Amino acid sequence: MKLEIGIRVSFMLFMPIIVLVQGCTMVKISISEKRNPALQQISIGENTVLSTWGTIKVNKSHFFPSSFQLRTKDKVIYIDPVGIGTTKKADYILITHSHPDHFSMNDIEKVIQSETKIICSMGISKKLKAYNPHLRVMKPRDVLKFENLDIEATPAYNTKSVFLWIKAHPRSKENIGFILNLEGNLRIYHAGDTNYIPEMKGLKDIAVALIPIGGDNLTMDEEEAAQIVNEIGPEKVIPMHYEIKNRETLKRFESLVSPGIKVVVLD
Repeated sequence: MKLEIGIRVSFMLFMPIIVLVQGCTMVKISISEKRNPALQQISIGENTVLSTWGTIKVNKSHFFPSSFQLRTKDKVIYIDPVGIGTTKKADYILITHSHPDHFSMNDIEKVIQSETKIICSMGISKKLKAYNPHLRVMKPRDVLKFENLDIEATPAYNTKSVFLWIKAHPRSKENIGFILNLEGNLRIYHAGDTNYIPEMKGLKDIAVALIPIGGDNLTMDEEEAAQIVNEIGPEKVIPMHYEIKNRETLKRFESLVSPGIKVVVLD
């Protein structure tokens, strides 16, 4: 009887962790009061600008998300739009997975228009079925080809558990990252939420890599992130998915990245 009670108490104590990892129903997302009021931008090609609205608040943590806009001479592309400000309508919206710091219906509705194509992982497709026939569902290694834009879905998963056997992003969920091949063979890699995984070693000719560094068994930490960046050798790397208070994490990441690769901090 005592053993049974102990098991029940332990389960109740850790139930919030399980809910958070599996369903994220306890996570509250808002705009951080520490957000830089200026839109952060960087030119990454002759006709391509990458932008971020910056820091959001995940519960009480001030957090630089994995949310970006890409503008080319003829396209507006959003990746994991969350907490975005006033902006242009989307030609493409790409969603890596269903966690609320990556998937926001409110933000999708801000930028969607009748011609917008939504590209997402399998785990979100049911939530977006109202947007058929403009919805495209991708699994790891799938490729979609559009005019002057190829999109490759890359594997994104955890190798480490958050608690017991539970992984925040298990391989079985088939969450994804993206490689965007834009006009002029400009290749941009958005890793999604992932640890360093063997499938990354085949990545080639990446101009800009968007890489999570936050660790906590949710994504790569700064050491894993630097390892894959140094292996694939992009021209520029932009760290993402970290608490902005952790400046030492950023500094260590920068120190571990090879000198020939430019680290761009946009928080």
